[in-house]
Order: sequence, then structure tokens, then C-alpha cells
Amino acid sequence: MDARFDSTLHAEFRRRLLASRESLLRTVAASDEEVSALEAPGPGDSPDHASARSIATLMSRLAGQEKRELDEVAAALRRLGSGAYGVCESCREPIALARLRAVPATRCCVHCQASQEVVP
Repeated sequence: MDARFDSTLHAEFRRRLLASRESLLRTVAASDEEVSALEAPGPGDSPDHASARSIATLMSRLAGQEKRELDEVAAALRRLGSGAYGVCESCREPIALARLRAVPATRCCVHCQASQEVVP
């Protein structure tokens, strides 16, 4: 992870990514019961296991765009855990904190993203 990330920033981006994931999942939750299942583990379940089970159920309902966004959030959480979060996947330079705050799941800095979006 970029040296700019102390435990406070790490926690901030983890919260942002988890909130984004929850928001995406809520868009496809068909009932209040499913929303509650996302928030509380069942009897005998660890919170991570219950969350994974609930997410798997809802994933089957996701439309294409929501699925891609959820995949990006999951990838960002993995990068955060592995120490690669905040580094552009194209140029390997640090991604500006302002960009990370605006688009927490981003893989690229503004310059590289703009280069990728140019239509030939």
C-alpha cells in the first residue's frame, strides 16, 4: 500500500468500500428481510459467513452494471487488504486521495483512466 496510507486512511477507505457494497446490494434486495439478513448473521453464523451467503443470494439478481460495480468494489477491498490499494494499475504511480475519495473502487489515476477512455 502507498506510504500515504496510515491506519486512519485504511479504515476510511474500507468503510467507503463497504458502504458502496452495501448500497449496491440494497438496490437489488427484494425485501426488508433480505436487507436485514445483510446486516445481521444468522444463528451460529459468523458475520463474514452470513454476509457471504446473503451476497451470493443477491448476486444472482444483479443486473450487468451493478454486477460490474460490485466486482470492482470487491477487487478494491482485495487490493486494500494486499497493500496494492491506491496505486494505479497502469502507470504504478499513486492515485490522488481526492480521486480515491470520489471513486473508491478506481483502479487507475485520472491520467491513465482518461487515456483508456479515448475512442480511436
